[in-house]
Amino acid sequence: MKKIITQIATITALTFTAPSFADEPVDLNIINKIRDQAFNHSEVVETLQYLTDVIGPRLTGTPQMKEANNWTMEKFEEWGLEDNHLEGFEFGQGWTFSKAYIHMTSPRELQLSGMPVSWHPGTNGILEGEVIEAQMTSKADFEKYKGKLKGKIVLLSKPRAFDAPRDNSNRRRSEQSLIEKQEYDIPNDPGESGLAFFKKFIQFASDLDSFLAEERAIAAFKISPRSEALIEAGGYLHRVNQQPKVPLIAVTAEDYSKLIRLQRTGSVVKASLDVEVDYHPEDSKSYSTFGEIKGRGRNPEIVMAGGHLDSWFAGDGATDDGAGVAVVMEAMRILKAIGVEPKRTIRAALWGGEEQGLFGSIQYVSDHFASRPLSTKEEDKNFAPFMTSGTNWPITTKSDYNKLSGYFNLDNGGGRIRGINYEANVAIAPIFRAWLEPFADLSANHLSPDQTGGSDHLAYQNVGLPGFQFIQDQMDYGTTLHHSQVDTLDNINPKDLKQASAIMASFLYHAAMRDDMLPRKAFPTEPSTRVDFGAKR
Repeated sequence: MKKIITQIATITALTFTAPSFADEPVDLNIINKIRDQAFNHSEVVETLQYLTDVIGPRLTGTPQMKEANNWTMEKFEEWGLEDNHLEGFEFGQGWTFSKAYIHMTSPRELQLSGMPVSWHPGTNGILEGEVIEAQMTSKADFEKYKGKLKGKIVLLSKPRAFDAPRDNSNRRRSEQSLIEKQEYDIPNDPGESGLAFFKKFIQFASDLDSFLAEERAIAAFKISPRSEALIEAGGYLHRVNQQPKVPLIAVTAEDYSKLIRLQRTGSVVKASLDVEVDYHPEDSKSYSTFGEIKGRGRNPEIVMAGGHLDSWFAGDGATDDGAGVAVVMEAMRILKAIGVEPKRTIRAALWGGEEQGLFGSIQYVSDHFASRPLSTKEEDKNFAPFMTSGTNWPITTKSDYNKLSGYFNLDNGGGRIRGINYEANVAIAPIFRAWLEPFADLSANHLSPDQTGGSDHLAYQNVGLPGFQFIQDQMDYGTTLHHSQVDTLDNINPKDLKQASAIMASFLYHAAMRDDMLPRKAFPTEPSTRVDFGAKR
């Protein structure tokens, strides 16, 4: 039976790639021009190099993020785009760190690898103390550690279990895996949604910091959720009134587990810390960058593309999502360079605040297209908009709601585009098939009905607007680069960026030139369709 199913799936894939989509116009002459610009006159690597090597990490609310906003806006001006501007959203305060020295002093001397968790304080000089294990995963755990943490450095997490090394080599998606993505997975009735879980996660982080401060712990260590000495240190307590009080360090899994083992086998474990950070409360807003190629007429319809300009701080944010930003910018440069005069306005959005909860995209969609009411509960006031509006009712549409044809998002690393998720919008699948046809020679010939989560296209989907995420080769994005200190330009393939830029430019052009707007799914009704902040795919 499995063999028969595989044969049927293979036949389906072959049928898909056949050139039989004459009903959807595709301008091959324009695609030739796009490919020439993308492959022979590309600026995409130079754009990404400036964002990563020169500006560096772009944590929301920081001076580096504002520098990136201004630089990308200046590039849009240089390329001849119009209405280049920033739009803000309420966020909190920025945070940067300049030094993290972590050292085990007993039972032997050992340099430890780790980084402070964002928005947690520095040490104001060298702190020294005994390291003790006190695993806490809920407020119910606090009682057993009362009176035991004063002057201590607390190990909060479980150690990593022994396991065989993982294969983190660069890998492109296999044809079989892409074929399997063609089958729609009917969603189950949700239990606890991802939104609710994430909200609880952030609330517990605040409660835990308050407990550690009350117990007068001097610092805490948590295990990095990665292996192979990778550090992921993202935190979410960025509101001024949420500011943590106790230094918290994300330590590599290997070093953290060693500290646990030493203590459990009877050693007195001590450590010293010297961590310097800065807060940036001078502007409670952060910003997204916009630029466009004007459509015809006084009040044209709109096509959009975007990636998120903000990043975490451990690395330079090259694959997450500097690559997506550079590709969107390059697509705009290409279209301007070949002199397109689109029917619809083509607008680029470089979002801020994606990593902490889609702040920029939700604010923008709420301001221009449609909104859901935010929670009025006092306990929700410090949470991201996507956590307090996700399925609230009603949806209030704005003047531009019926002008947006579609939004295309790129935020799954630096790998080449292999196709697009049409987000269960079956009416749009034949259109996307036709648009992908000229790029079959670049391995971009797959469609998936997947309803994907984890990025800014959700802000559009959440109010019934067409928002789409491309299928990309994962390479070592999920295994190594994502949110870690090695997310740098060294791990980018320039050819993949050029390929993605050409496809993005072509999709934007053809969406802007269609006689009709892109088809939409049914407008959400009460109770609204499930929106789950799931993992990026």
